Amino acid sequence: MSHTFDFTSSVRSRIRPFPGEAQYPTSWGGEMTFAQIRDSLTPSLNRLMRYYRYVEVDIPDMMAHGFMRLWEQLVEQPDFLTTVDQGGAVKWVMYRSGVSHYRKFYRREMYLEDLATRSGDPDEFVIDGLDHAHVIGYATYAEAVDLRLDIEQAISDLAEKYMHSLPHLAALYYITTSVGPDDAAAIAGRGGTKKCWWLTSVVKPLREELGEKLELFKPRQETWWDRHLAGEDAPLLRLVARYEAEGNLRMVATVRSLAAYESCQTLCQRLGLPKTTIHMLRRNAHRELNRAYGCAA
Repeated sequence: MSHTFDFTSSVRSRIRPFPGEAQYPTSWGGEMTFAQIRDSLTPSLNRLMRYYRYVEVDIPDMMAHGFMRLWEQLVEQPDFLTTVDQGGAVKWVMYRSGVSHYRKFYRREMYLEDLATRSGDPDEFVIDGLDHAHVIGYATYAEAVDLRLDIEQAISDLAEKYMHSLPHLAALYYITTSVGPDDAAAIAGRGGTKKCWWLTSVVKPLREELGEKLELFKPRQETWWDRHLAGEDAPLLRLVARYEAEGNLRMVATVRSLAAYESCQTLCQRLGLPKTTIHMLRRNAHRELNRAYGCAA
């Protein structure tokens, strides 16, 4: 009986309590568990990923990957978070979230629009909008309805994407309505001196994003060079003849150099003039050629 008691006592004496959850020193919150560290970094990390336009559906996976890398770093160096502040820790996790992997994945994807374009008849799959270069057998009414549905869907998608960002929602309101920039900036909380930043950092990228969703591209203005490449030489020759009649040999050489697509350095060597003078001559020649061809300067 005593033997059994001694054996039981020896077993019990070897039992040790489970170790507590590991805590890691941080520069912003003192000793914290990994769960507490993750909870303190997640809101800022989420906002930063959305600001840099990470694909929203992939953000949870990328955050999990980044926090796994942080845990591995803390196992090797428990005091790692004492060397960075909270913002630095957020960026450290974001930079190790595997975003390059996801970008490579999206570059390999084949979208329906690309498939339709390569099939030879894209209008059977997508609507190009109002800019058609050929006649198609698609009803005008149906095309207008589809285009309106595309616009409404694109606006809804962006509104849902930025539902937690008032500056972006105000920017979407400004882009898609007739509200003025001052009123929209006030709604966004970016009035006064902050309006310029809001227009360039929020409104402009959002307008480009909306244009990409709708496949709308700003048409490039035609220049004299486009018409010259198309074989229209008469305006250029008339301009050269005019300069020759005036005795302006510098402008004659400059216009001919532009038409031959020569570099600025070549013209400098030919005329023996400084580069600043050559730049002025080329700028004047571009202006006169656009005027001769009837194009916007």
